[in-house]
Amino acid sequence: MENQADAIESKKIKIALLGNPNVGKTSIFNALTGSRQIVANWPGVTVEKRTGVMKLANHTVDVVDLPGTYTLGATSLDERIARDFLINERPDVALVIGDAVNLERSLYLLLQVLELRGDVVLAVNAIDEARKAGFEIDKHELSKQLGIPVVLTSAVTGEGIEELKNTLIKSARSSSHVHYLFTDEIEASLRNLSDRIKGNASLSAFDQRWLSIKLLERDKEVEKLTGISLDYDYSIEIAETRYKYIKRILSSSVKGKEKIGWNLSEAIDHVMTHKFLGILIFLAIMYIVFQLTFTISGPLSIMIENLLDGLGSVVGGWIAIDWLRSLVVDGVIGGVGAILVFVPNIFILFLALGVLEETGYLPRAAFVIDKLMYAMKLSGRSFISLLLGFGCNVSSIMSTRSISEPKERLVTILVSPFISCSARLPVYVLIAGTFFGVNAGIVVFFLYLLSIVITVLSALLINKLFFKGEPSTLIMELPRYRKPRLTSIMLYTWNKGRHFLEKAGTIILAASIVIWILTYFPTEGTGSFAATIGKALEPLFVPLGYTWEMITSLVFGIAAKEVIVSSLTTFFGNPGVTGTSLDIMRTIISPEIALSFLVFVLLYVPCMPTLAVIKNETGSYKFVFFSAFYSLAVAYAVALIVRVVGGLL
Repeated sequence: MENQADAIESKKIKIALLGNPNVGKTSIFNALTGSRQIVANWPGVTVEKRTGVMKLANHTVDVVDLPGTYTLGATSLDERIARDFLINERPDVALVIGDAVNLERSLYLLLQVLELRGDVVLAVNAIDEARKAGFEIDKHELSKQLGIPVVLTSAVTGEGIEELKNTLIKSARSSSHVHYLFTDEIEASLRNLSDRIKGNASLSAFDQRWLSIKLLERDKEVEKLTGISLDYDYSIEIAETRYKYIKRILSSSVKGKEKIGWNLSEAIDHVMTHKFLGILIFLAIMYIVFQLTFTISGPLSIMIENLLDGLGSVVGGWIAIDWLRSLVVDGVIGGVGAILVFVPNIFILFLALGVLEETGYLPRAAFVIDKLMYAMKLSGRSFISLLLGFGCNVSSIMSTRSISEPKERLVTILVSPFISCSARLPVYVLIAGTFFGVNAGIVVFFLYLLSIVITVLSALLINKLFFKGEPSTLIMELPRYRKPRLTSIMLYTWNKGRHFLEKAGTIILAASIVIWILTYFPTEGTGSFAATIGKALEPLFVPLGYTWEMITSLVFGIAAKEVIVSSLTTFFGNPGVTGTSLDIMRTIISPEIALSFLVFVLLYVPCMPTLAVIKNETGSYKFVFFSAFYSLAVAYAVALIVRVVGGLL
């Protein structure tokens, strides 16, 4: 029998993917789109969005992964993005992902989507886990009660994925709009408001009932849009009606055995989220992650370094012109190659973080740290943003859009650059490996721990000096522990790590060429422009004991922290330029100065992309200058302490 989806006229279809956090939305997105994914920013805002393409028969389907949210209110940017996309972009189908084990919360979001539009499909995910937990879900009864297609899926086993694809194609032709009834009093108010809205031509593109519901909930955005403001608020009554309706639906469509005692996930959580043990476990896990990152990547980095050395020798033999050979071998291959050597470190770090996210541990880490964050006038939500900073400070700052309290958001933005991003890791590996040998992993862990301490102290100081705001409440449903899926981890690792490769092929390549020019002209070595820059600033760094090569690399590192490695290998790695090599750096630089330098790299001025996103997110250059000068002062002070204490020891 011919597939019904094949018989439908081919066309371009757009699907919006919605769901609560931690319901497997990302896994469903990956299952639908595979590797055909693009990561970008939402127009007008620096919040990451993902789009993918689903191919089915003669159909091309664009799948847009909207931010995870519990409601379609507009109190946070994530909620506003999801709602505005449904209203303004008018996707053909809204696909809501529900959690089979905890369907009630998912259906609350679904009802809000149904109030807005009718072309909706519900995918009840993790059906395999629901069956293990003793739940039976009657999808036909659930579909009849809701009036929309329902598909039972498991992103882990692949169950229902093909059925979901076909359902999405067929649902793109639907134009049904399902309503449910509130109390008589609320319904009367809705009719009155609908009549008032009906006469406004500028609101003709919106669903009148949805606008009326939002007005009764005192939605500020809708009040501004309609020009209608009420002096009464029915938001509690409306929420209660939704939950009563959900319970009635679930009573007839979901059957489950009565829960007795703790399940395995709850028993593990009793230990993992303990107020004392939880913090120790978190620190232990982070220590293991960084040790593995340093240890496992070592042989791979050496292999890449040998390949690049061989490439440099071969290419150098082909070029007879001295300056051109130096540009290609020392500038391009040496500069970019110095960064590519650390690709294994970066990808292994993201691989480890991907495993922690897939298993469901990272939300628990946020829960454990929430009390500590509260003392800083921040919340676990800020911790989630800061945690992203271990990958990239830019992503960390962009993610603060989910923080609803403005003062908390601003403090989080200003302290985010102190979190040690992956761009600093190559510098740590280079210096720690050169000076501290088998203790290099401990040094790297110390730097990450120091970044957390400085972030905490800075948040306390900035809050005390400038703000007296209260942190926003962290509302988080902890996901169940899950067996990590290899495909999801690989996609996560690649999507996060490729940013590092893109920088190597663009910013770092350009910076390496500029560094070579400044090092080669007007004369090589101490007569170069690079040496002039470093020597001009050298008096400021006398207490720290930094050489002009180290100082100049710090200046270049403001463009991108990875450039510090390119600079150092260019300055120290060519005997024709400086008369030294990386192998004898330790004869010029003492271990305490090397550790002080690493601390300075950790804490000093954020990179240019980070400063740019601070301007975009705060809308003011004053916070950019504050971030630059404050971080420079902190870096100098802490690095000096490390130098002095290290010298005494």
